[in-house]
Amino acid sequence: MTTVNKLMIGIAAGAILGVLYAPDKGSVTRRKLNRIGNDLSDRFHEIKDSIHDKLDELKDDAGDKAYQEIVIVEEPVPVVSSTWQS
Repeated sequence: MTTVNKLMIGIAAGAILGVLYAPDKGSVTRRKLNRIGNDLSDRFHEIKDSIHDKLDELKDDAGDKAYQEIVIVEEPVPVVSSTWQS
């Protein structure tokens, strides 16, 4: 489990416990839990999208570098005529 996952679980657990121990009516508590759940879901998706974008950038950079290496290898090699004959 990654540090980000542990952090998100800790935040969710803390928020839920805080709301459950608050002296509000059940309907108010349910609305708060729903709002907290939506906020956590939004944050999770933002982090996921950020990681996905970074991985795409790294993949593109790696692909560009690999392409450059292929181009270097494919350049024609000059042929030198041999003076040695059999």
